Amino acid sequence: MMNVISARFALLTTICMALLISLPPLSAAAPKERIALMLSGSQCQEAQQTLEPVLRQTEGVFAVDGTSVPGHLLLDVEEGKVSAQDMRRVAQTTLGTALSCQIEIMQSCITAPKHTGAEAPAK
Repeated sequence: MMNVISARFALLTTICMALLISLPPLSAAAPKERIALMLSGSQCQEAQQTLEPVLRQTEGVFAVDGTSVPGHLLLDVEEGKVSAQDMRRVAQTTLGTALSCQIEIMQSCITAPKHTGAEAPAK
């Protein structure tokens, strides 16, 4: 009886190990960064409606929020893959000169650069 239990345990262990080895490794979610673009001008409401779907489809963009802060687009992007300048360029290219709307990158607490220990002030 003990041999049967040992054999089943060994078989089950072998199957489990084979399954674990064959599965792809779990990867951590890509780090996100928040980019804020400010829209100013007489036709920015129309521009925002044009920009949101285009920016959402841009590689490296997780989300676009045009409602939380009036006159701004908040973009959650994959850190290191897309920059604020890239997003501004995409927006300006999309709008061209058809609409009167200026796009500026906002530097604020939302988009503050990360500090490393080397940059920290001495105490």
